[in-house]
Amino acid sequence: MRRACSLLAVWALAVAVAGAQDPARKAPSPPYTMAAYQLIILKPGPEAPKLGNTTEGNKVVQAHVLSMYKLAGEGTYAAAGPFLDGLEISGVIVVRAPTPERAKEIAAEDPAVKAGMFTADVAPFMAPEGWFGKWAPFGKFEKVFFGFLVSGPNRGQDAETAKRLQADHLAYMEGQANEGKLVLAGPFTTDGTRRGIVVYRVADEAEARQRGEGDPMIKAGRLALELHPWQVPIGALPVTGK
Repeated sequence: MRRACSLLAVWALAVAVAGAQDPARKAPSPPYTMAAYQLIILKPGPEAPKLGNTTEGNKVVQAHVLSMYKLAGEGTYAAAGPFLDGLEISGVIVVRAPTPERAKEIAAEDPAVKAGMFTADVAPFMAPEGWFGKWAPFGKFEKVFFGFLVSGPNRGQDAETAKRLQADHLAYMEGQANEGKLVLAGPFTTDGTRRGIVVYRVADEAEARQRGEGDPMIKAGRLALELHPWQVPIGALPVTGK
């Protein structure tokens, strides 16, 4: 925990919050064409404690941020930013790449990964095509709430019940999007404990948790919510709702 908090403090030097603003780009209208994306999950690396809050560490973070904005400008990075809770995961990056292997190659070239400040895992997921937008200039960020949907404590439902819960789950998410609260959602496409992601644009973590835990799949115990405050460039995520 102490190592993760130190790393978050270093990252914050390079990406200090400038006050949330409302992005102007509307989300695409349904029906959606789903596309493959890759999620790079950054965690503190072996050199994070040594680099910490040092001049060398700050230079590494600055190079990391410059690299992210360069790749965003080239259309490779769709959304990126740190988690603000200082826990196990330092941040995530949504990558437009056809395979996890290609995303791993991209992540390996990140200056902070090269320096050992971060390690990078990759998980493929699906989201609507054309969903992400152009990032605002550096310094303009918003705080949203990123949730991993993970396997819950009760996955023993029969097939018919599981099918009904899935339909209710999708209808619930559509309703949250129509309210303008759910700005990103999609399933992971490989087996594992993490089943999908949701991102809420709401006033605070309590509201994000309340909305997330209102999902019928979570109420039934088939899924659970792992929630993190996430700082992203304005414009990366669209405005949802009618």
